[in-house]
Amino acid sequence: MGRILLALFTFSSLAIAQDKQDGLTAKELADAKELMKQYFAARAWDERETIAAKLQEIDHPSKGDIAALARHGFALARRGPLIDSKSPQKCTDPAFPGSYILQVPGSARARPTGLFISLHGGGAGVGDGSAIQGLFGMPAPGMINVFPTVTQKTDGAWNSEREEQYVLAIIDEIKRSFLVDTNRVYLAGHSMGGFGTWSIGGRHADLFAALAPMAGGTYGSGVLPNLKNTPIWIFHSTDDPQVSADSDIRAAEQLAKLKAKHGPFDYVWKLYNDIGHGIPKDGVKPIFDWMLKHARDPNPKHVLWEGSRSYKQFFYWLKRERPGGLVEAKIDGNTIELTGSTTGLEILLNDKLVKLGEPVVVKVDGQERHNAKVKYSMVALAESIAAKNDPEMVYVARIKP
Repeated sequence: MGRILLALFTFSSLAIAQDKQDGLTAKELADAKELMKQYFAARAWDERETIAAKLQEIDHPSKGDIAALARHGFALARRGPLIDSKSPQKCTDPAFPGSYILQVPGSARARPTGLFISLHGGGAGVGDGSAIQGLFGMPAPGMINVFPTVTQKTDGAWNSEREEQYVLAIIDEIKRSFLVDTNRVYLAGHSMGGFGTWSIGGRHADLFAALAPMAGGTYGSGVLPNLKNTPIWIFHSTDDPQVSADSDIRAAEQLAKLKAKHGPFDYVWKLYNDIGHGIPKDGVKPIFDWMLKHARDPNPKHVLWEGSRSYKQFFYWLKRERPGGLVEAKIDGNTIELTGSTTGLEILLNDKLVKLGEPVVVKVDGQERHNAKVKYSMVALAESIAAKNDPEMVYVARIKP
């Protein structure tokens, strides 16, 4: 596991500014490590916020302190039950007693390996991972392929918060157990799994490199705008006897409007009229080939976020404790512009986003709210590692505009 930690976390992935800060005393560094240990052990967000407030009292680390605490943070994030390569696997999180088919290449513990998750269709009492495996085959040869079965076979199960968190728990335990390339995590599904791909993939778009909801649909807030930086392939058929194409048609129309207003959205929309509730006549391989050409940009400088889940408090480099309306965030040089629903919003930063050694300007609806250098923050570091367990998304400074 030490080799995995070293490979996953390098100083090149944690670019930080060179300005010196006071730095921590030996006692403060020890206290910070203990507080981080408590923070990672806590599960409730209010408990974590209480611990973060204590960490804030000594939040004046140096560059060396941040590097040491980052290593400590990733070691803490990767504690927990591990899985092997056997299939099927049972989710190790006791809150989500589900199982999944697992295909793991032998190299997945030695080098960064992509992850492809496929969601099955079904409904009340029917559907499982083997069904989507039979339909899709192996979407991503050479990668980790996962075919989960919902924990409760109800209508629209993948749209529920329960099954959404179950998928997130699977991703977490695979990250702990193997060397996952976090910029190459993909999600696809058919029918009910298509609905789940829209719902889970849209609400957690910052996790995924590409999505493919097939013969499904989406409804409600917190999905479409979030796809600003996440490519998506959608198809449906007008003669589908089980799931109307109307929802996907409306979603494609809305994506076109978002693209016209906010700039590029990468999506493919295919409307058929002769495949019913099945798959295209040329199969799904062209879809998977298209998906696998994409890698996630973990630090995009133009983000749209519409929150809808209380536990989804981090989205790329933005944080908000409660769900909110649509916010648009842009970075140009060292200037950050926010528009829309910005109440309670916090900005997390690293040197891939701005030059931390120089003043950072933040404007909210055109009004300047911040114009100063930002310092390293152990709170930002702990929050980002705990929330994401992702060496590509490490943040070392924060601003509350």
